[in-house]
Amino acid sequence: MTLNFRKLSILLLFLPILTFAQHTIKATFSPAKDFTWAILYKNEPTNVKYIAQAKVENGTAIFNLDEKATSGVYKLVYAVPQKDNNFDIIYNGKEDIELSFSTTDSAVFQKSSDNILLNTYLNKALKLGEELETAYTKPRIISSEVTAIYKKQEELQTEYEGKSEGKIVQNFIKANKPYIPQNYETPKVYVSNLSKNYFTNIDFKNPILQSSNFLTEKSLAYILGVDSDPSSKHNSYIKNIDAIAVKVKQTDSKFQKSFLDKLWEKLVSYDLIESANYLAEWYLIPVASQQNDPRLVAKLNKFKNLSIGSVAPDFTWDSIENGVSKTNKLSELSISENYILVFWSSTCSHCLKQIPQLQQFVKTLNSIKYKVVAIGLEDEPTNWQKETEKYPEFLNIIKLKKWDSKVVLDYGLSSTPTYFVLDKDKKFLAKPENLEALEAYLKENN
Repeated sequence: MTLNFRKLSILLLFLPILTFAQHTIKATFSPAKDFTWAILYKNEPTNVKYIAQAKVENGTAIFNLDEKATSGVYKLVYAVPQKDNNFDIIYNGKEDIELSFSTTDSAVFQKSSDNILLNTYLNKALKLGEELETAYTKPRIISSEVTAIYKKQEELQTEYEGKSEGKIVQNFIKANKPYIPQNYETPKVYVSNLSKNYFTNIDFKNPILQSSNFLTEKSLAYILGVDSDPSSKHNSYIKNIDAIAVKVKQTDSKFQKSFLDKLWEKLVSYDLIESANYLAEWYLIPVASQQNDPRLVAKLNKFKNLSIGSVAPDFTWDSIENGVSKTNKLSELSISENYILVFWSSTCSHCLKQIPQLQQFVKTLNSIKYKVVAIGLEDEPTNWQKETEKYPEFLNIIKLKKWDSKVVLDYGLSSTPTYFVLDKDKKFLAKPENLEALEAYLKENN
């Protein structure tokens, strides 16, 4: 038999394609004009691995997954900030995935057995939950109607655990199993047992669950939804955080830090600052310290120190009074009921526009109630001295070394001008994002 080298060359040319199957993730976004790029990551319990990015063209982004793209939970980011604009995708390593996503709806999968199975299960479970709520809130509760829904919930769970056997998605279906009574329970008893059994089917040590948004979202829902202390929302949140901490303590400290950090960010995004600071002080900072992460500890402490209700970081400045040099402290200032702190610079074009506007606005306020403390971040004093002559009603303070000044670090400054409102005890009342927000706050509270 004669060996045909031309055929052999063709065979070798196509061999990689025959050996290694490639799959794709195709995402269609709407409205298309609102999306430009999408980024795909592979989730791990304590970190994410960058996979690829794709340009959104005519509303569509396509990711090619090679043989190195192993099965697991992936994260698709569609906007910034990334931590707030993403969703999870289950990839089983065996099939292409197609989905659509809009700014008003969650991801809808057209191709992907795992993701379609999960979404179908969740939609049916949600519908049964709504039916149960309706049955429980009727003027006259029919116990047989309620127990019939219990039975449907049990049947649904059994059906989908069976359908998901051997699949990644089964981890999520089992973890989502609701509390299902064996016999009829009154609404009060049911709600109590629902809260007590909230985490019964959730394994915080499961690496698949750890590699998704599931544990964070479930924990946030528990914090916000379970009424542990009817007398106080804040106390209820605190008790719920304590309960979650007990669960997460079963995991290794590296995951504890990652999970608690994500949960802290969620609480901050919901403007639950007291709860976020509580979680940080009692749980996250100790774990971060144990993991030797001083940057995270510093970030959390700074956030707490700059939170509404906290005392503003103190600083000093020198002045001349009656020919005598004097060192002053912010904490000892007692010339007004409230203080408007503005950090600016005489070399900042935005500041040179806004400080005169601030001056004009402050003239409309009660001069006894508000005093502007203007802190100039400067490299040298010449320009600053010239500019501050225009604002004699301000308490003008200079801090040399500009961005290397200690107040920059203490107040977490990243741009000028930056505004804060303090009360007479120098506690933060507001942290307006800009001059317009400052004016709106002062008009409302003047």
